Amino acid sequence: MTDIVVSKKVLLQSERGSVEYGAYLEKALQKANEVLELYREFGMMGYIEYSGGRGYHVWLVMTQWIPVRYANMFCDVIERRLGKTEEGIGIEFFPNKTRLKPGKFGQTIKLPWGYHIKTGERSYFLDENGNRVTNVNLFLDSLAKNSLGALKKVLAVNLKENDKTGEKRIDIDLSAFPDTPETVLKVLKGCSLMGYLCNKAARTGYLTHFERLSILYVFGHLGEDGKQFVHTVISHTLNYQYNTTERFIRRIPEKPVSCIKLREQYKQITAECGCNCDFKRSKNCYPSPVLHAILLSNDLQKDVTIPTSRTITNEKEKKIVEELNVHKRAQELAGKILELKKQKRSIDASVLKIEKELEKLFDLVEVDCLEIELGMLVRRKKEAGYEWLIEI
Repeated sequence: MTDIVVSKKVLLQSERGSVEYGAYLEKALQKANEVLELYREFGMMGYIEYSGGRGYHVWLVMTQWIPVRYANMFCDVIERRLGKTEEGIGIEFFPNKTRLKPGKFGQTIKLPWGYHIKTGERSYFLDENGNRVTNVNLFLDSLAKNSLGALKKVLAVNLKENDKTGEKRIDIDLSAFPDTPETVLKVLKGCSLMGYLCNKAARTGYLTHFERLSILYVFGHLGEDGKQFVHTVISHTLNYQYNTTERFIRRIPEKPVSCIKLREQYKQITAECGCNCDFKRSKNCYPSPVLHAILLSNDLQKDVTIPTSRTITNEKEKKIVEELNVHKRAQELAGKILELKKQKRSIDASVLKIEKELEKLFDLVEVDCLEIELGMLVRRKKEAGYEWLIEI
């Protein structure tokens, strides 16, 4: 949400209701409309609300909860595109980037149609003509919601335009890891942090103890191929010993490390290399780089450890994999539908061609039925053309 307000300095110099104050309030509305136009340019729909206080809120309604980092990145795009604001007008974005100290509260947002605590005025939304929305139920029913996918597209396009706000990407040098198995390769390409750590081992010959464990706690859960890859990566370090690495592999934890723990440990690296995988949320399954390998197919891969609770049964794990792969499965089915429709169009065209030939034959002998080996072939008139039946 974008909050566009008349500054407190203006409020101290001009009373509410005065001509001067009204002029600034009009400027705030103009700026709100600029934000709305940006949304439309991005293919998204927003709504302007009079706050009941010093300005206007511009709301963006989403179909689901979105990560705060995406909201912050989107606000950066809006702020950059708006440019410098006029004197006397302030802009604030929700959520902001303030880091809270323990026990402290963050930003507060007044919900729509609420009373302003200082002015006593009720807030309200504006329609496309700038008039107050009076039919609240109709307005709510007609709200357009924006998807996370649409937001990501906006970020991808606009962040490319400004490298300073874009995230750094890790180019994986696969020449250091020849003949990498498909499951391992999927994680390497999908998780920029794992790509960074493996490249570091090959490039510098050094990994800290925790970096080695991070690699183990991900690739060690990809079956025998993954465990062998752990040896491959660690062998690039100067103090590699096969028996020591194998001992750590045998003592690997029951479940793979989570994305949350990795981000906590590698805050600076994940911020630079773009650690923002968006796994479909599934009950009893936590985000982990291992999921990149699991998403390879719709079947449960027996050598790959599913990042789930220890109490989950194998039967439930199969269901979780199906939930995680729902988009991939839907795409496969949609592809089959398109292919069948192409075949149907071809078949329909062939049938129409044959029916035209039959029409010529029946017109030649001036009949509407003809006995054949299959039965009586009958031609019946329809609103458009004929239908052909075989009566036995």
